[in-house]
Amino acid sequence: MTPKHYEQILQASRDFITLIGRDYRYEFVNDSYAEAIGLPAVDITGKSVAEVWGDSKFHERIKYRVDQCFEGKESHDIDQFRFGKSTKYIHVSYYPFVEEDVVTHVMVFSHDVSIVKKLESKLLDFEFKDPTTGLFNRRSFDIVLDMELEKARRAEADRIRAVLFIKLRSISHINANFGYELGNLLLESTALRIKEALRASDYVFRFDGKEFAVILTTLKRGADIPIVVENIRSKTDFPYSHKGTVINVSCNIGAAIYPIDGDCREVVVARAMSALNEAREKNETLVMFNKTLFERGQYVSRLRSDIRTAFVEKQFSAHFQPIVDSAGMIVGAEALIRWQHPELGNIPPDVFIPIAEESGNIAMIGKWVLFQVCRDLKRLGSALGDRYISVNLSSKEFGSLSLVQDIKELLEAEAVSPRSLKLEITESQSMEDIESVIDKIRRLAELGIDVLIDDFGTGYSSLAYIKRLPAKTIKIDKSFVDRIADSDDDLAFIRGVITMIGSKKKDVLVEGVANRGQYVLLRDLGVRYMQGYYFSEPRTYDEFRALLKRGEPLP
Repeated sequence: MTPKHYEQILQASRDFITLIGRDYRYEFVNDSYAEAIGLPAVDITGKSVAEVWGDSKFHERIKYRVDQCFEGKESHDIDQFRFGKSTKYIHVSYYPFVEEDVVTHVMVFSHDVSIVKKLESKLLDFEFKDPTTGLFNRRSFDIVLDMELEKARRAEADRIRAVLFIKLRSISHINANFGYELGNLLLESTALRIKEALRASDYVFRFDGKEFAVILTTLKRGADIPIVVENIRSKTDFPYSHKGTVINVSCNIGAAIYPIDGDCREVVVARAMSALNEAREKNETLVMFNKTLFERGQYVSRLRSDIRTAFVEKQFSAHFQPIVDSAGMIVGAEALIRWQHPELGNIPPDVFIPIAEESGNIAMIGKWVLFQVCRDLKRLGSALGDRYISVNLSSKEFGSLSLVQDIKELLEAEAVSPRSLKLEITESQSMEDIESVIDKIRRLAELGIDVLIDDFGTGYSSLAYIKRLPAKTIKIDKSFVDRIADSDDDLAFIRGVITMIGSKKKDVLVEGVANRGQYVLLRDLGVRYMQGYYFSEPRTYDEFRALLKRGEPLP
């Protein structure tokens, strides 16, 4: 291409483009620039900034930016200009023009962002603004991101856009222990700090309860994102002091880039959220969307679409992991669903259960498990004796208004004793609405069905809180057992639970027992019931029935 070709391209651009020399004189202006300021291009070329603009304050600002470029630094800003009777907001970018390793000129690219400013004014309405932080909300995020992606498609092909999702850790814990007022103050403070870490041309939004969204608008490459994230982290990741208590607030961040990771808002947002989920799972500050996450997304989409087919083709089955007393004798079992996919093989529950919850299929799975367990209880007959099988309930299932009646009808239909069925809810579920939870547990108890509190120790409830629940058994999470031989804190925790819960005539069941050393230590602490791979892996119906008939202690 000849210089004439390049000039034609610059002239055709909708952006306002100029070339300024070291003496602050315009050496080139395109037609868009000339039209915007209302002067012919020939009347601008060769004149100094001061001669064209006159306003000393404004031309001094331009000179300052030009000087920065001659020092090798590019800059970006939004300036307010008066064109005739109207005021416009112009996004201005200054770039060093280098020839043979020497900065000889400054290239200036500008475009009108007055529409954005007008939108920002409209977004001040409550409909578009988060009242807690003062930031624009999720609806505003969708509008602005659509606008930024459209701008990138039309006029800024050499620029990329990035979406960051920022999720604060510990906010739920802070709300539960210090109150929502402090939680809101921390959200407000964090919002301000994120804004301080960004450039004037970037955007920050309150996306969800504990999540912020950021749109980066002037990136040259994806490799710049970690620099921005480190700036955000340095502003937000440090302790707060509240009434003598030090509170640590940190964050996980997921990022996706347009057009590399997606060519529309929906895809970019989904992939940034996927990266955020990965950052949370791995407890990392930043995860950028990548090929591995893309392949995982394809895998999840496949499972989401195959769940309903799995029911029709009977790919699900119920397995049973024995629960034993301190002597190793089987007292019951926990029912665990398994999915044997015809092409993908065994799909672990910790993979497909979250997908079922997200896709709205968890209630269907829960009903199937309850139905299958009741059928298996009936089939076991006398082999079961006075033992039981426990079934995990999701929040949606336990929150169902018809739960008690549905279970009653199912037990009657299968002619199964309520004493042979127990239900498990997690500690976090039990905290959602304690009065409602207490009422439902009591109603189930009236039917003869006991409720176990699962995963105890992973939430933020206190022992005093748990003791209010009319549940007879507390299951201590396996994470405490994993470290029991090496952690005095975990050992003290289990000992404390046994002492306090035992005084209220409740039982303790410890799950995740993996070896004899853990078993002996727990037995000597006085734990009555245990569960884990040391005793037995989850068994098929036939295998579990054989264990019951054998009647010997495990392992």
